Amino acid sequence: MRQGKLTNAKLRELVIDKIEPQNEETVVGAGVGEDCCAVITGDLCVVSTDPITAGGKQTGVLAIHINANDIAAAGAAPIAALVTLLIPPSAGEAQVRKLMNELVQTARSLGIDIIGGHTEVTDSVTRTVVSVTMIGKPVVKGKMFKTSDVQPGDDIIMTKYAGLEGTAIIASDFSGELSLTEQERKELARIKESLSVVKDGRIAAETDGIHAMHDITEGGVLGAVCEMCEASGTGARIDLSAVPVLPLTSRVCTKYGLDVYGLISSGSMMIAARNGNRIVEAMRANGIPATVIGKAGGQGVYDLSSGQKRAITPYPADELYKVLER
Repeated sequence: MRQGKLTNAKLRELVIDKIEPQNEETVVGAGVGEDCCAVITGDLCVVSTDPITAGGKQTGVLAIHINANDIAAAGAAPIAALVTLLIPPSAGEAQVRKLMNELVQTARSLGIDIIGGHTEVTDSVTRTVVSVTMIGKPVVKGKMFKTSDVQPGDDIIMTKYAGLEGTAIIASDFSGELSLTEQERKELARIKESLSVVKDGRIAAETDGIHAMHDITEGGVLGAVCEMCEASGTGARIDLSAVPVLPLTSRVCTKYGLDVYGLISSGSMMIAARNGNRIVEAMRANGIPATVIGKAGGQGVYDLSSGQKRAITPYPADELYKVLER
């Protein structure tokens, strides 16, 4: 593809025409020549942004999920997204179409409007970079959750399973090496359908006793626990043996020598709350697996699963890169 901005005709064909607003909050959406967009929230406007550079075959899907998950962890519902695509000249139009289909379909599945952004072909990148800015409104009017609001004595609850996103990326990009069985292919499909915590966040936001939430992304379970504790200035005691892991994730980690607790885990939420068992019941009643894995308090972050107190520190890089850098 030729470097620079797409022609208006190509911008319409490859990007704009795929976007159809769904929400009444969208006042001004994506359009040729429109430099700004507008949404009505009628409340706090919750905003988050993240690029995705290691999504493999799932880039479009994950770009929406990881940003919607950040919004959900604040107790808000994502309603609109701005998408920036930086495309290398070596890419073809078919790749852009596929990426846009993933972005649009994933956003639509979550009720999110893509309302604008930027698309450019540039030799500054060697592979397509997708950056999304997500806009949300509180599930409970005027109420927002911060990672730093963990309180000593809170139970630490985890939804779903460790390593979901990492498993989705590795098992998709290296399916030939893994020689997946039919049962594992079905499990992989279910994992890909469970990468959102928007529903988890909505349920938590409507449940009393929640103090903080954090989606489990780069750094996995270890990173998420340490980030919550660092932000709030409290310690935690965690039982890593209580962290649920799916069979396919275990096989992926064994084959590539990965620590599942340090593997990127979008699709899972970490929650700090006064009554962990009540939160678990609320999640399970809505079809979301959830487990109490520890308690906040004291100084330092420790794993008690071995019967001894072992200090927990996050890895310098996510375990996923051990595979991607091969």
